[in-house]
Amino acid sequence: MDIINILDRLETLVNSSKKVPYTDSAIIDRKKILDLLDQMRLNIPQEIKEAGEILYQKDQILNTAVMEARSSKTEAEAEFMSKLSQSALQQKAEELFADADRKTQKQIEQVEKECAARRIEADSYALKSLRDLEQELTKISGSVRKGIELLAKNASDGQNDANSSSMAVTQAAD
Repeated sequence: MDIINILDRLETLVNSSKKVPYTDSAIIDRKKILDLLDQMRLNIPQEIKEAGEILYQKDQILNTAVMEARSSKTEAEAEFMSKLSQSALQQKAEELFADADRKTQKQIEQVEKECAARRIEADSYALKSLRDLEQELTKISGSVRKGIELLAKNASDGQNDANSSSMAVTQAAD
């Protein structure tokens, strides 16, 4: 189950919980919330692994492109050396080598730019996902805190009512 589905379930739980009259608070099943939080903890590493896989794939693409560029350069150098032995074609070979070197350099620069852009995109996606998750967890934490405070207040009010009743009975007996 992915983190978005868990967050949707958490939101549904909060929205469908019994509301406390005259407040924005709600009574929420603590066990269900804790279960959803555990599920989120289990899924966060998976999302990070997926981001890591994207970075790994990007690095593989970069490495492949660099290897191809080096191979092209090696082939161009070999071609250059072959043509160098022929005096009439020597100038043409030098031109081909220089052209291949320029093309190779352009390919390497382009691949490096694409790699940097993909890394930025992956980092941006991971950062956005973590910020969204942080916001959701903050909202949930606030709701849970309000529920706990309300339950504690209700428990305290109920205990005060019981103490008042027992004092009244004691005074009436005197």
